[in-house]
Amino acid sequence: MFQSAQRALLIVVLGSLIGLLSNGLSSKGIPLITPPKKAPKAEEFVPVGKAHELWSGGGAFFLDARKPLDFEAGHIANALNLPVEEFGEYYPKLAPMLSPDSPIVVYCDGTECELSHHLADQLRQQGYTNVHMLFNGWTAWRSAGYPVEQGAK
Repeated sequence: MFQSAQRALLIVVLGSLIGLLSNGLSSKGIPLITPPKKAPKAEEFVPVGKAHELWSGGGAFFLDARKPLDFEAGHIANALNLPVEEFGEYYPKLAPMLSPDSPIVVYCDGTECELSHHLADQLRQQGYTNVHMLFNGWTAWRSAGYPVEQGAK
């Protein structure tokens, strides 16, 4: 009985070591320690009133980071859908419209939504320098009574 327990323990330890080694060597390995979230800086956010000014001026691009079905259900008027989870598919279609210094306002919906944070990060990695986030974007915009639309673009 004692010998069986030792063998079982040895199998578990060896299996764990092999798994950790494989994970460490894999390009798609799972991090053992989750890196801390980078907190967005206050200047990265734009208040809803300032966002409306940018929208009214017509020079800013509004990018909705939500999934296409959410976008189609309702979005900021004239916004474009760039779902962060499908960035690689959608970005090439929008890239020709944007320049590195284009004013860009990204948004999603809800106070806990982080899609706009991730989209802003991806756009900055592409070289865009004038990216702002609209906190609680869709809800804040709608609550303020600003123009909205439905449907795909």
